[in-house]
Amino acid sequence: MKNNYIIYLVSFFSGFLSLSLEIIWMRIISFAGMSVPQAFSYTLALFLMGIAIGAQIGKFICKRNTHIKINILGNVFIISASFDIFILSLIYFSSKVFDVSILFLGLCVFICAGVRGIIFPLVHHIGTAQTKTGSQVSNVYFLNVFGSASAPILISFIALDYLNTQQVYLFICFLTFGVAFLCLSSRNLKMISAATSLITLLLLTIPEKIIYELSRKDGMTSPYPSQILENKHGFIQVYNDEKDQIVFGANVYDGKLNTNIFNNTNDIDRAYLLTAIKPDATEILVIGLSTGSWVKVLSMMPNLKKITVIEINPAYIDLIKTDPIVSDILKDKRIEIIFDDGRKWIKKNQGYKYDIILMNTTWNWRAYASNLLSKDFLNIVEKVIKPKGILFYNTTQSSDAYYTASKTFPYTYKYKFMVLNSFQPVELNIDNVQKELCKLKRYSNMDPIFKNREECYLAADIILKVSLIPYNEINFSEFSSHQPELITDDNMISEYKYGKGL
Repeated sequence: MKNNYIIYLVSFFSGFLSLSLEIIWMRIISFAGMSVPQAFSYTLALFLMGIAIGAQIGKFICKRNTHIKINILGNVFIISASFDIFILSLIYFSSKVFDVSILFLGLCVFICAGVRGIIFPLVHHIGTAQTKTGSQVSNVYFLNVFGSASAPILISFIALDYLNTQQVYLFICFLTFGVAFLCLSSRNLKMISAATSLITLLLLTIPEKIIYELSRKDGMTSPYPSQILENKHGFIQVYNDEKDQIVFGANVYDGKLNTNIFNNTNDIDRAYLLTAIKPDATEILVIGLSTGSWVKVLSMMPNLKKITVIEINPAYIDLIKTDPIVSDILKDKRIEIIFDDGRKWIKKNQGYKYDIILMNTTWNWRAYASNLLSKDFLNIVEKVIKPKGILFYNTTQSSDAYYTASKTFPYTYKYKFMVLNSFQPVELNIDNVQKELCKLKRYSNMDPIFKNREECYLAADIILKVSLIPYNEINFSEFSSHQPELITDDNMISEYKYGKGL
């Protein structure tokens, strides 16, 4: 009975630790692969192939040794954890020398999964060796499946809110050595297992290295990030490049901490454009807080009553707190920041209407981009726009995003690579733009943003250097090699058919 309890525990942890490791590998490869949707299937396929090969090895061991004892499981767990630590070290040292490829990371996943795959056939063989009843077989399987099902909850939703990716990976190795200790009968091996387990636990205290190395951007003044913020929602990297602080979200460019239109390195003129098109706006909805720069510009509008910001990753607040350029938006009583999924929140709050809806949309080829670019979502959004309101979001050069917008709203315009939608025609008049820019003020002290009328004129010139182009005048051949198609929730063409891929 005692051995039964041990084998049940081992069965649980064999499933739990394997799935936990898969989650971490998925996170690493998705980061290295710039969050493209193919990263999931790539990692899953290699992990399952590795598990299958490992299971075949486990089956071969069972056939060669019919009287396997539980201590052999301890040996396999030690080998597995040792391989995991070796591979993590290999990635770290390799990334210091060259850019680690997706193929290399995929090979690492395959090897890790292969060694782990040996375990469950041995667990099943030992667990049912003496009692081959249906209940015994189902108990062993149930505990393995229960362990696998527990991993996404305990790792994805809990552990990654307290530990970084590297620490969780090492914690999985620590638990693996711990399970090995339970299985081993040899005193010497138990001591080795206990020692390596303790060493692995101590490794949790070392600074994060893996994501730091994978974050290297050789084209920048400072190739390594000055700051990495990480939680279960993902990663935020901050780089110091000459005079700018550049922000990446999950290893993809996300924006800059800048609200100065005369230092227009982040095209912040797009935000100022909104203040000129809808100067009378009182209610604004922003999907995606990011650096907070766009929200800061919109908060300068004189008639504003409220900005509702929906952001899925609370770590952006920690980033904004560190920078005086944008930090005061956290003290502005007119700005409410809600941590939720933007699409889900709008569906639940269809009773509100907004003058401006701004979507800080990510790259069209990233995973889940269709959630914000599809016609299905635009049909939801149009219900919360006032009759004279506008929708403004980034297409990131997707001709399909423009086409989809034109099939949803009667008026669609292009400004740089942004799309502007409305129910009524929109025109830009240089005199009106200058006049409205002069009305912008800082909420904290009510000082005007532009010192004099001349600065207002210069800012207006920057905005009007780029035309607001009606949809039927857009030249898609400048940035697209195919005829525009409709994006839907079902086809997800921006991510898959025309996506970046691995």
